[in-house]
Amino acid sequence: MSFTKFVAATGLAVTLAAPVYADEPLTHLQRTVSTELKTYGFKDVDVRSLSSGQIAHIHHLLYSDRGVAQIRGQIGAILGDSLLKSVFR
Repeated sequence: MSFTKFVAATGLAVTLAAPVYADEPLTHLQRTVSTELKTYGFKDVDVRSLSSGQIAHIHHLLYSDRGVAQIRGQIGAILGDSLLKSVFR
């Protein structure tokens, strides 16, 4: 199999697998973070696109003793790269 055919086949496989990924149920932690993100003004974030490290970090911030503005700012910093990727896809 040539490299070009391999890349095309891999791309097709990833494209076909995408809807399955989108239908996976959220974990408890993802649901919690997703709900709280909306509270802090991050309504269009798909938590499935976040790494487990990002989810854990955000969850930790949500239940810390920091103020609302500080939590919102730090969540924004964590999501910064993810939000840019989602906007420019």
